[in-house]
Amino acid sequence: MRHALVALLAVLTVACAAPQKSTVKPKDKAEAAYVDGLRSMSSANFLEAQQSFTQVVKMPAYLGATTLARLRLADALYAQNKFEEATQVYRSYVQRHEGSDNVPYARFRIAESQFRLVPTDFWLLPPVHEMDLSTVERARYHLEAFIRRYPTSDFVPRVQAMRDRCIALQMAQHRYVVRFYIGRKKPMGVIFRSHALLREFPVRGHTLTAYRALADAYGAVKWRQRELELRKEIARRWPAGEPGTLARDRAAALRNEIAQLKAQGRKDAAMPVELPPTAKERPERLAGPDGALGKSRASATRRR
Repeated sequence: MRHALVALLAVLTVACAAPQKSTVKPKDKAEAAYVDGLRSMSSANFLEAQQSFTQVVKMPAYLGATTLARLRLADALYAQNKFEEATQVYRSYVQRHEGSDNVPYARFRIAESQFRLVPTDFWLLPPVHEMDLSTVERARYHLEAFIRRYPTSDFVPRVQAMRDRCIALQMAQHRYVVRFYIGRKKPMGVIFRSHALLREFPVRGHTLTAYRALADAYGAVKWRQRELELRKEIARRWPAGEPGTLARDRAAALRNEIAQLKAQGRKDAAMPVELPPTAKERPERLAGPDGALGKSRASATRRR
C-alpha cells in the first residue's frame, strides 16, 4: 500500500511539473494575420498580403477581422492587376455585407476593375476602337451604375473620367465604321451606323460631321425628304459660316427637285416607294450639340 502511494505521488508531481500548452484564441489569431497582411500591403508585398488575408477569410465569419480581410484581399488582388479575381471578391463582400459603410468603396472598385480590363493602345495592334469593345461596354455599365447609385460620392469625378473614356472609345468605333462604309460607297451602311451613333449618344454624337455624313447618305439613296429635313437642321444648328450656307443652298435645291418630280407625277419624288425598316428611324431628332436630351432617351434614363 505504501509503495502504491509513493508511485501515485510521483505521477502527480511529474504532471504538475509539465508546462501547460497555451491556446491562441481565434480572434487573436485572425487579428494577428490581418495585421501581417496590412504590413505586407504597405511594403508592396501584395502576394504575401493576399496569403495573409486569405488565411483570415477562411476563419469563422463572426470575427470582425474576417469581414475586413475580405475587402483587403480584393485590394491585394487588384494591386497585382488580377482584376477579374478582384471583382469576384469585391462582389462577394457586397453580397455578404450590403449595409456596410464600405460597400460604396467595394462597388467603386468593381467598376474600376472592369475599366482596367479595357485594352489600351499598343503600336503593334490596331487602335482600341477598331477592336471588340465588349469590355468597354461592360465597364461603362458598371461606371454609370455607380454614378446613379452614389451621385454625391467622392469617387464620382474619377468614375466620370473613366466613363467618358469608355464613351469616347465607343463613339470612335461608330465613326470608324461610318468612314469604312463611306470609303466603300455603301450609303445604307452609313445610314444604319449613323443612326446607331445618334441614338446611343443623343448629345455627344450629334456633331456637324455626323450630320453631314448622314445627309450625304440620304442623298445617295434618294431619300430626298429626309435629306431636306437634315440639311435644314444643320442650317438651324450651325447657321453661321460655310456649314449654314451650304446647308441652306442644298435645302433649296432639294425643295426645287422634289417639286419638279412631283409635277412629273413621280411617286418617289420625296422618298423611294420601297423603304427598309430603318427608314422609320429619325434619331437625328433626339437631341443635338445644345445638350438637350430627347424624350425617348430621357424616359429611358428615368426607367433605369
